Amino acid sequence: MQHREHRLVYANRHSYCAHPHGVRLQSGEIIVVFNRAPRYDVILHPPQHPAYENVLVRSADGGATWSTPSVVPDYGWHGVECAGLTVLTSGCVLLNQWRFRWYPLPLARKLAASEPIDFPEKWVGALAASLELDSGKALKHDPERLVPWARGLGGTFAHLSDDGGATFERTVEIDTAPFSGGYGTRGAVELDDGMLVLPLSDVPAYERIFVVRSRDGGATWESPVLAAAEAGAEFEEPAPLLLPSGRILLALRENRARTIFTVYSDDGGATWSSPEPTDIDGYPAHLLQLDDGAILCTYGDRKPPFAIRAVVSDNGGASWRLDRVMTIREGLPNKDIGYPFTLILPGRSLLTVYYASDGEVTGIHATEWQSD
Repeated sequence: MQHREHRLVYANRHSYCAHPHGVRLQSGEIIVVFNRAPRYDVILHPPQHPAYENVLVRSADGGATWSTPSVVPDYGWHGVECAGLTVLTSGCVLLNQWRFRWYPLPLARKLAASEPIDFPEKWVGALAASLELDSGKALKHDPERLVPWARGLGGTFAHLSDDGGATFERTVEIDTAPFSGGYGTRGAVELDDGMLVLPLSDVPAYERIFVVRSRDGGATWESPVLAAAEAGAEFEEPAPLLLPSGRILLALRENRARTIFTVYSDDGGATWSSPEPTDIDGYPAHLLQLDDGAILCTYGDRKPPFAIRAVVSDNGGASWRLDRVMTIREGLPNKDIGYPFTLILPGRSLLTVYYASDGEVTGIHATEWQSD
């Protein structure tokens, strides 16, 4: 790797910021969406806290400087999961977003007889076994005092912008039935005929992947199509890439093996291959087609020495060059890192954006680099 320059995109000692995704607009400007919530003594990610909002920053100089974050689509949208962005050939920007319903505990206890509600004891039990967060140990003795809220289901939404993500004035709710809900950390792919294929996780189960498709630029969406499910596997956080052949490749986080699997579709997302392991030792993924035709897979490595890494495939994702793992940044302070995505900058440089802690404050970081 010939060149690496690390930069801070955004951090605030009063906020916890994580899970970015971004795209380049037709103008060349970069926009990035990420999660933000007030900072607490223990770390809670979006499925455990009602204060999370999605905020957007932008850069007109290739990631050298960034704007002040702006809440998207507006301040009425909180309690959300990670979001994804898509730039359509029309220039429209699509923001996909899942929002939970959140209740104070007294109301949640009343509503529990009529709708499915998850109480703090359930999340804390899952957190105690988490390899990403240590919060479960701190919360397990008195969860309802420390996190006095409960979580219901919610909705999947597409917000549409005609001004490069400055405002999102059109909102469409996506029907994900028979799945309980759908969230995605990445955006959609747009096929040659204009169809959008958006892959999502089946929130809050986080075990299956499905796609929804739109033939009118995101105004309406067809019924979901199952893309990945397997006994004994827990698939989440799909990352899509449209190959020159028309094949749609998805890289999936698998939560038991803590590695990445792939599936593909050759018929516009109507049917999908069986999940195949990649043996990439990290998660979740982002896929990018490089100028030479290779596919770059960027991912977080949450084992010491905590790092952001990448590998390439020279055969359309059928196999990966695991003998040539590229380290974009290594030696980060702790395992509270990841969710990288990579964009191509003018010239030979790549820009990888991810979240990480500096030892005290968790924020959004970027590294400009060149591959060998």
